[in-house]
Amino acid sequence: MATRSDATTTSKPPAVVDVDVVGDRVLATVDRGDVSIVVEGPAGISGDELEELLNDVPEKIEFVADLFDGGDR
Repeated sequence: MATRSDATTTSKPPAVVDVDVVGDRVLATVDRGDVSIVVEGPAGISGDELEELLNDVPEKIEFVADLFDGGDR
């Protein structure tokens, strides 16, 4: 079963590795420990909007990991 590690619950903010604007899209690469995520969105998106959209990503990752592990939610 997938569980949240202490590394995901610390107050250490993620490090933004790279941000690129290509046409009307923005690509941001974020790294935190062993996890790297690339996010694509509209070029005009604010940090607050992006944070709201990504707020439940850890729970979604756990849900998908449980599905592959045969877990039941």
